[in-house]
Amino acid sequence: MIKNLIQEAFLLKSKGYYKHAIEVFYKALELDNNSLELLLEIADAYYLLGETEHSIGYIERVLEKDPAHVSALKLLQKIFVNNEAWADAVKTAQSIFGITQKDEDLISVLSLLNRAGCYDEVVNFVSEKDMPSVFYEYAFAKFMLKDYSSALEYVNRALKDGVENDALMLLKGKILFKLNRKDECVEYLNKFKKDSKNPDECCFKGLVYQYLGEYKKALENFKIAIKAFPNHDEYYYNCASTYFKMGDMQSAKKYYNLAISLSPDNQTYHFALANLYYSERQYKRALGELNYDFFEARLLKAIILYDSGYFAIAKKELELLSKEAPDNHLISEYKSRIEQELRLN
Repeated sequence: MIKNLIQEAFLLKSKGYYKHAIEVFYKALELDNNSLELLLEIADAYYLLGETEHSIGYIERVLEKDPAHVSALKLLQKIFVNNEAWADAVKTAQSIFGITQKDEDLISVLSLLNRAGCYDEVVNFVSEKDMPSVFYEYAFAKFMLKDYSSALEYVNRALKDGVENDALMLLKGKILFKLNRKDECVEYLNKFKKDSKNPDECCFKGLVYQYLGEYKKALENFKIAIKAFPNHDEYYYNCASTYFKMGDMQSAKKYYNLAISLSPDNQTYHFALANLYYSERQYKRALGELNYDFFEARLLKAIILYDSGYFAIAKKELELLSKEAPDNHLISEYKSRIEQELRLN
């Protein structure tokens, strides 16, 4: 009897009839209410149905009886990942690895730590596993921490084993670009499919095409990335900087503002827009984008003040900047200009 019910439930589940499958699993559970596997099957069916609260409820019933039930923990981890509950996903992955000690579960821990933005924890995670996948996760963490040289070392260690997948090659390309080894990045254009819709690949290709001055191809790739992830501010910024290089200021303004609308506190975006306004001599608008204290913003403010005729205020700001960067030629040039403007004849 119970065997027939289970077979019927699995058949219904395989065909996507999850509600009906749950009903049949319930009937089987009435005949064997101690079955952890039936509880887990009900949890999985609820998960497939999109009813995660019910799913978690049945997973918890399994874990109450068997806290080390790996399949139940993996289903719970999957739910946390889908809900972007990264801290819970990491904690669950660590529990799984603590039980299994399997390589795939170690990689899952490192990958989830990276997705959670816990890059320092990845870097400090001690593992004796000499595996390309582990090196990739270390490299990714180092990349996100802007330690590009160390990131490149880990990528190269992964590549020594002859493993050459798209993710690894893309990461190496991005690292080389950040290290300003852009000529080496050109060969990576042929590493990916020409018709690839992967947004990260398209973004990277767009940056390389922008470097080569092939702006039309750059924009094509950035816009593919935008179509895939319309809320990703970096893609709009890359479009804007490409339009700026092309001299299409109207489009550049549009895309800089779209990037800022998605990431209002990003000082790089505001500085770029300020620089555009400055190039058009729209000094008031430029100053409105420079509400930041980083060096380049303060320098541009000083130059705008000079160009606007506020020589004394510009001089004061340039003197402060020159203490931070005494060898900066641009500061020296504008200080010299101000001295000439303020010199009595």
